[in-house]
Amino acid sequence: MLNQLHINGLAIIESLKIEFSRGFNVITGETGAGKSILIKALNLLLGAKASAEAVRLGHEAASVSGQFVLPSSHKVTACLESYGIPLESAGMHENGKEMQSVIVRRVISAKGRSQAWINDVPVTSSTLREFADALIDVFAQHENHKLLDAEGHLAVLDQFLDDRTMPAKVQASWQVVSDNVAILRRLVSDLALKQRDADYLAFRCEELRKFDPSVEDFEKTRNFCDQARHVTYLVSSLRKAAAMVDEGAGDTSIERLLREAGRVLQQAATKVPGLQPIADQAFSVAEKASELSYAIGQEVSNLDTSEEDVDFAQARLSGYQALFRKMGVLDVESLVASWRRMEEETKFLESAAKDAVDLFGLIEKAIATYKALAASLTNARGTAAQKASKAVGKELAELAMKDARLEVEFVPVQGIYGDEVDMSCLGEGMTRSWKEKILPQLSGVSSSGCERVQFLLSANPGEPALPLHKVASGGEVSRIMLALKKALSTGADTCILVFDEIDTGISGRVADIVGRKLAELSRGFQVICISHLPQVAAYADTHFLVHKFGASNRTESTITRLDSDASQTEIARLLSGDELTDSSLAHAATLLKKARHEVQKSGQRQ
Repeated sequence: MLNQLHINGLAIIESLKIEFSRGFNVITGETGAGKSILIKALNLLLGAKASAEAVRLGHEAASVSGQFVLPSSHKVTACLESYGIPLESAGMHENGKEMQSVIVRRVISAKGRSQAWINDVPVTSSTLREFADALIDVFAQHENHKLLDAEGHLAVLDQFLDDRTMPAKVQASWQVVSDNVAILRRLVSDLALKQRDADYLAFRCEELRKFDPSVEDFEKTRNFCDQARHVTYLVSSLRKAAAMVDEGAGDTSIERLLREAGRVLQQAATKVPGLQPIADQAFSVAEKASELSYAIGQEVSNLDTSEEDVDFAQARLSGYQALFRKMGVLDVESLVASWRRMEEETKFLESAAKDAVDLFGLIEKAIATYKALAASLTNARGTAAQKASKAVGKELAELAMKDARLEVEFVPVQGIYGDEVDMSCLGEGMTRSWKEKILPQLSGVSSSGCERVQFLLSANPGEPALPLHKVASGGEVSRIMLALKKALSTGADTCILVFDEIDTGISGRVADIVGRKLAELSRGFQVICISHLPQVAAYADTHFLVHKFGASNRTESTITRLDSDASQTEIARLLSGDELTDSSLAHAATLLKKARHEVQKSGQRQ
């Protein structure tokens, strides 16, 4: 149950604290007093989209927090634990169940930034929504209008399935089908585009294979050509340097003179030992001169190339430049990258047909799985439709629509999924296989199954059942909505039901019946209902009054928990308007007495 709700700085609410009770909580108040803001606050707490406009003028932020108390066995506890959110014990319930406390807090800044926490652990809005879906069902006025839209009827019907996981399984199997069709669509689109340039691609790839360009070869060729331009001058210079070092003028070469100097110094060192290091140095320099001579000779050999080698290198360098122009690139790295890309495109063209055949097989296999699950779902929905018609019919009879009949009309899904895919680029055989073998299997299918549904209503005997939007009045739609909710209440996972003025369009005896039905729902759920009907308020276990007042030239909204006398006075106001009369007070007392009698008769608490 929702134990407490705190609101600060939201719209016309300065600060508000509500302590709800188990059972049936009814909130009444004048139009514009702020009842709808309570629903807005609750929706914010449950992950609804937040905006800066909701923050009260003069506040840096609006905040909403709520304390929920639920059994340890409820599935939401496992959900929270999976996110690493600790739970706090709330003691034992009177039925012996261990209870847990969950505190949810949401803050919206005046700049529109939103933050949320569950038990002081920061969470995202999507986590809040997951928490809400498992715990609370908010049923607002606009849901009545949504019920008139057949697009939402399938989701309502699926709630009557014995196995509610079936639609998700069908959707998952359909996703496999649609994913593979999407891959095939991209494949044939790319193939059709590349086939236009297939001949050019093959010619250019063959040219590149023969030339076999590479970064290493280009650098080597370019350096060779650069050297070849100056080879005569370089060889002459190197040979002159070699002659100076090695050959010199016979016995006067540098190396020979140094070695002779070393020998002279070595002989002198026999008498003056201090000269030996100088002799060693002379021999060392002579050795360096020998190495220098050898190195120069090697360079001369390297540069001594034939004219054929030079011509070949220059022709290859010209070949590189020609390829740069043809491929529209500026350097060899880009040329090699373009070649690799073109080779990949060639491989794609060669393998596309095989890939398409493989995809055809995957799609057929996925369709078979989908069709089996969808057929089971169709049968289950037929059973659910009978179940829904019977259960809702029973509830409508108790809501003063005893002759009303709700029917579920099944309409096959129209159209062929994937018929826009052009397979002509795969050839005649593949195209025929797609059109004759696969497309027929993709006829009349969708992510939600092979059928659409819409609810039909026959309000009176002998009248044909017609779509709700054609025959149902506002009051009838409200009762159908309540009947659906009541019929679905057995075995529901949610603990809390919130109704925001779904009793619109009804009054009198029907309003009394609606109040009783809501009270019956509160046997298994905590029910929070915003209402303008005195007959509904009379059934409340706890009655709250929302009212607004002026404070410091500002309008504020507040809420009061009414005792029995104050509740009777508020019900009298709902009956007669602002002016209370003895008659309206007496009428209110009668409504309260009747409500207590009905509750006692049905075995409810109150």
